[in-house]
Amino acid sequence: MKVNYRCIKFSAIFASVLFFSSSLFAGEVFELEGDPGENDTRIISALNRLTFDRVISDKNTKGFTYRYVTKWYSPLVLDVYVLGLAKREKMSIVRVEAPKKGAERVFRNFLMEELTKKEITGGFGTGSRNLEDYADGKLEPYNKSYLYSGALALIQPAASVYYNANRSPVYGGSDRLKGMFGYIMLDLLLAGLGYYYATTTMEKNSALDNYMHKPAHSGNVLDSPGAPVFLGLLIIPRIYRLIGGIQDTYTHNRIMEISATKSF
Repeated sequence: MKVNYRCIKFSAIFASVLFFSSSLFAGEVFELEGDPGENDTRIISALNRLTFDRVISDKNTKGFTYRYVTKWYSPLVLDVYVLGLAKREKMSIVRVEAPKKGAERVFRNFLMEELTKKEITGGFGTGSRNLEDYADGKLEPYNKSYLYSGALALIQPAASVYYNANRSPVYGGSDRLKGMFGYIMLDLLLAGLGYYYATTTMEKNSALDNYMHKPAHSGNVLDSPGAPVFLGLLIIPRIYRLIGGIQDTYTHNRIMEISATKSF
């Protein structure tokens, strides 16, 4: 059995780019009037209220004046860059990044409202539902289930993405399509590689064994010595999605809380 490694390499690169593209070119930017030093203090305070004190400063500012990221164990993933212009300008530029475009827009609008104390019109709206509808009581805020998201992630990661994306402001634009298609491609790629490796380790009867009518091996890939590799490759995207599902579920529920309370 011949394998086209160039095709496999291309498929892997394509799946990886598609899988992570939602965060490669992400970002929501807004301007904040006021003294840059005071703005920075206010931004830190607002971020800590949003993430329950799970924000730290990152020295790798990538050209900005400040950068704040959520701690590694935080289920809410957020990356905020702050560029303080000259004090005479009395203005800061804030860039908000998150794994999903919808979440970026929600958190940008949250910070704008918290820092300016103004109601954001067109508000937190992303996806198929507008959070203003939840806040005004037109729609009932609801939480996503960690159990459902996790169970679907173990069965088929793409199904977990669909569950978390359905009627959720976390996912915006093409996040749902990219997420589902990326997991399907990754699943097929790893399953194919694992299956090929497992079949190459299968024991086969020799010509003498066949002559002696010795019972042939089952041919079941799960009975081969390479079965652990095959199963291990299948587990990788499911574990990854299990973590991603927890983050998506937490972020959705936190956004529902923000939309319901509008304050802290």
